[in-house]
Amino acid sequence: MCIVLAFASGCGRSDSLQGDNVSGANQLLSDKNVVILTDRLDRQVRIASPATRIISLSPATTELLFALDLGPAVVGATKHCNFPAAALTIPRVGSGTLESINLEAIVAAKPDLVLCKWDTHQPLLQSLERMQIPALAIGPQSLDELFEEAGWIGQLTGRESQADALVAAMTARRQKLTGIAQRLRPDPAVKVFYEVWDDPLMTAGPDSFIDEIMSMAGLENIIQDTTIRFPRISAETVLRGDPDLILAPTTHFLDVDIDEIRARPGWDSVTAVQQGNIHLISGDEISRCGPRVLDALAEVILAAYPQADADQIREKLPETDLTERP
Repeated sequence: MCIVLAFASGCGRSDSLQGDNVSGANQLLSDKNVVILTDRLDRQVRIASPATRIISLSPATTELLFALDLGPAVVGATKHCNFPAAALTIPRVGSGTLESINLEAIVAAKPDLVLCKWDTHQPLLQSLERMQIPALAIGPQSLDELFEEAGWIGQLTGRESQADALVAAMTARRQKLTGIAQRLRPDPAVKVFYEVWDDPLMTAGPDSFIDEIMSMAGLENIIQDTTIRFPRISAETVLRGDPDLILAPTTHFLDVDIDEIRARPGWDSVTAVQQGNIHLISGDEISRCGPRVLDALAEVILAAYPQADADQIREKLPETDLTERP
């Protein structure tokens, strides 16, 4: 993915890039600074900077915006955007699914930047493009992609220094936590099953950011032979994998019940069930690839290694704390 800044006058956003000047050099585009970048759908987009009226269509993105001191700039969000508390006051434009999004509400908010999910909002992106409403397809699948997208948003909003500080703090905390996990990791590694959903039974495959969390914690995911990020599996797959540890989010719409997991037919033969190693991780933290994902990593490490120092694991660098900024 590339980002360049362009300066000068003459062309609107809908003009196509032409000639040999497309290669990444500064170009004459408008009387504003313009950021040109290639998003997660390989769309080359140009957006006037700084964006000051932003719509976020995912909770993880909303958390990232607040972490970059951009809470006051967010003029639309989804009904699941619940953190920090200040996000609850933002006008809603839908629940986040493509079907639920209210295009009229987006237009009425007069955004100069709409942050869409690359894997679910493609038709909406096409509509916004036709209406010449600047939109970006994002949605990180790893921490490094999260850091990259923080940089994009920093460029688009004039928050480069905040983005740099957030990435630096999260990078330092990731290094600290993975170092602790490697020191605690037994040989062989603890085998883990992560339950994304219960009915149908779904898990996190090796190309997902949740699998990355498990790997950073020094765990071995029992699900390896798939290219699907969040595949459906059978209960027999879990029984054959015989995990030492079972993890799940705190909710599948309703609160997850550890006793229900333990009571599933045949699961009493699983090592994790026999040893009582079933743990719930905050669904908002582990299901969102956002600024709190390292809090989820900390909880996974504590679940995997009971001997770990909880205070040391949970300790944050000050810059990583998401506070409710004015």
